[in-house]
Amino acid sequence: MKTWQKATFIIVLVAFIIASVTISFISMARAPFEYEYQTALESEYSVEGWVLFGFNGNNSTKEVHIDYVRDENGNNPDTSKPVTAVGKFTMNTDEYVEVIHIGKDVEYIDETSFFYCKELKSIEVDEANEYYTSVDGVLYTKDMKKLMVYPIKKVETSYTIPEGVERIGACAFYKNETLTEVNIPSTLKEIGDMAFFKCEKISLVTLPDGLEKIGSDAFSYCQGMTPVMYIPDSVKEIGSFAFYSCSNLKEFYMGAQSEEQITFGDTWLPKNIKKVVINVAPKEQYGKTRDDANQRINELIAEGGEK
Repeated sequence: MKTWQKATFIIVLVAFIIASVTISFISMARAPFEYEYQTALESEYSVEGWVLFGFNGNNSTKEVHIDYVRDENGNNPDTSKPVTAVGKFTMNTDEYVEVIHIGKDVEYIDETSFFYCKELKSIEVDEANEYYTSVDGVLYTKDMKKLMVYPIKKVETSYTIPEGVERIGACAFYKNETLTEVNIPSTLKEIGDMAFFKCEKISLVTLPDGLEKIGSDAFSYCQGMTPVMYIPDSVKEIGSFAFYSCSNLKEFYMGAQSEEQITFGDTWLPKNIKKVVINVAPKEQYGKTRDDANQRINELIAEGGEK
């Protein structure tokens, strides 16, 4: 190796080591709870007040109270400083928290605030809160029009979303490991991005008439779904990779008369990846009814035991 190459290699190596040490130090130095005050003009949340924007938990933090600004360990709440918002990815992939308590003054929670909290069992909301509510540990907006978060460790095999819900939030059921069936209400209009991402055990999802939008990666890696999916003619938009790697899906029966009626994202059909083999994506069929889809499912069951 030439001298200049050795020098370059050493410089790059030293820079990498310094960067790694710096990142580790910053991570270790971060306070468990991080807040900032935002005004309505400065805030993307359109609320004024204290925002919980950072959280760095540890194995002793099983419950979190989001009500007032607290010390760096989540204790000693300052009642003169109510928390009004929770920022994006605030508790991103936390590995310890089991219960989150939302205070009465919280006006805004980003759909990704509690993204993939791996041990989360329940989200509880103060009854005096005018913006959010909890139903058996599941977080909803107060008007019950949006399902925000279904805790990943809420142990159920079947869940029925109440009538009146119009949107399933982004990442709401992300990587759920226990649900095999989700009953979607007739009132639903939108399924957010990655709402059911990698819910591998879910087999039964019936999309209702009136649904308008399916977000990007909404059902990616849901490998246990029924072989035929019916997309109602009310659906006007399907995001990129919406059904990516849904290995069991063989056919799409579309209520729309033609593809011109729907805006499609990239690779929305499930070009399935399974055991390193990339299967050809199924072809959608237009002008179909829900009865057509059900009949086809029954035929596939009779032919080869597909479920």
